[in-house]
Amino acid sequence: MASYVGVDWASSGWLAVATDGEDWTATMHPSMHSVWFTHRDATAILVDIPIGLPGAERRACDRAAKEFLGDRASSVFWTPCRAAVEAKTYQQAKQANQECRGDSLSSQAWGLIPRIREVDRLLRDGVDIESVILESHPEVCFTALGDGESLPSKHDDDGIEARLAILGSIDDSLVDIYEQFEASLIEEQPTWARRIGASNRDDLLDAMVLALTATLGGEDLRTLPESPPLDAEGLPMQIVYTER
Repeated sequence: MASYVGVDWASSGWLAVATDGEDWTATMHPSMHSVWFTHRDATAILVDIPIGLPGAERRACDRAAKEFLGDRASSVFWTPCRAAVEAKTYQQAKQANQECRGDSLSSQAWGLIPRIREVDRLLRDGVDIESVILESHPEVCFTALGDGESLPSKHDDDGIEARLAILGSIDDSLVDIYEQFEASLIEEQPTWARRIGASNRDDLLDAMVLALTATLGGEDLRTLPESPPLDAEGLPMQIVYTER
């Protein structure tokens, strides 16, 4: 049975939300290899992490996503170049990025480099899995599904409610599904047993909208930019999304 998966990093592991169009599941994984092993029969796996690493220039998809989001552009960071991703220290990574394209490296990007490297190596080691595991961005997905409406920060209650409203406008059962996940993964678990915490509610929403985007888009997912270039390893530098 075809399945669609949305994957987001949630502080201590990868949160994967999967659906076959009817049933939904949410599970935590220690690695992207674990996600792939579990969902290797999926039709599409959308992950919120850069895929395809730039060389001497900033990625066109990052620039296009910033333009698409307007006043929420800061939620998209400039993807580090491959030399920076392979660096061992923050100082070495900043120097590598400076030498590659003349700009430094944000602390946010440095914090994500282990995750970027993990996904990059999985894709480079796999056979044809780059057609299944695709880069997306939850803010782009929510904005596209919300008809371009600017959204408040996802880190406060108004932002959570605004994103839930978008999911509910597509299928009102999605709000119930989110609340069930919230209860089973967070509220009903003792603090010591939680794999994700109360602060990861936005990660749960992000993984859900990625899975929903994969489901709605099917084989007709749109890309930023429309004609994505490939990086030096042959991986597409693109951000996929769909519209209503």
